[in-house]
Amino acid sequence: MRTRPMPSAPLAQTGPRDRLLQQLANTAVLPEHSQLPCLSERLGRLFGLGDTMNLDAATAYRTRQPGEVQEAMVNTLTDELATTRRALIRRIQEWADELEFEGEPEFEPVQNAWLALRRRITANSRQLRDKVRKSMKIQGQTLARLAELDAVFDHTMAGYTSQCFSQISRVLEQHFQALQTPSEQTQESGQPPENWFHRYCEETQIMLLAELDVRLEPVLGLLEACHNEVNKTP
Repeated sequence: MRTRPMPSAPLAQTGPRDRLLQQLANTAVLPEHSQLPCLSERLGRLFGLGDTMNLDAATAYRTRQPGEVQEAMVNTLTDELATTRRALIRRIQEWADELEFEGEPEFEPVQNAWLALRRRITANSRQLRDKVRKSMKIQGQTLARLAELDAVFDHTMAGYTSQCFSQISRVLEQHFQALQTPSEQTQESGQPPENWFHRYCEETQIMLLAELDVRLEPVLGLLEACHNEVNKTP
């Protein structure tokens, strides 16, 4: 049995994480990758004894609803992923349209606008991830076990993930303040400053788009596993 390919638009071949880090590097000083410990060491720091036991239980998980892989359900969820991403992209592209200032732009209303959008991105991506996992529980033992493993990793890394994404807020605030302050060259030349707020909105938009793909990447991974199981079905 063959199924249609995953949508090509949702996530490009270059890693979403790499794109987000690159965008952060364009607006702030980030530590070099070489200074980070290896992946296994970082995971070891996140997984305590209880988490390890949960991981072992997930590895040995056997569903009470064996079922079979359902191509129609997988395709429906794939379409929902693409639709959700397109809708969120439109919101990101319009995120600053309703901002109005009588004088110089102020950071607080700007921050409130993109934080509200970020909460929507987070909620939608989490709801979709939960929905995909739930569907996998009734699509055979392999996908059911993978869903259990993903749930353990998701729960264990939730605090770390939240901490990492919170750094983006700090970077955006610092970038706003840096762009708002006229450069010495502009002050000496007496020329009017560039439209720094327009630049800030564009760069924040790029950051949000990169974050969106990072948050949707686990969903894409689960759906790719589902498609692989569909393709194995004779």
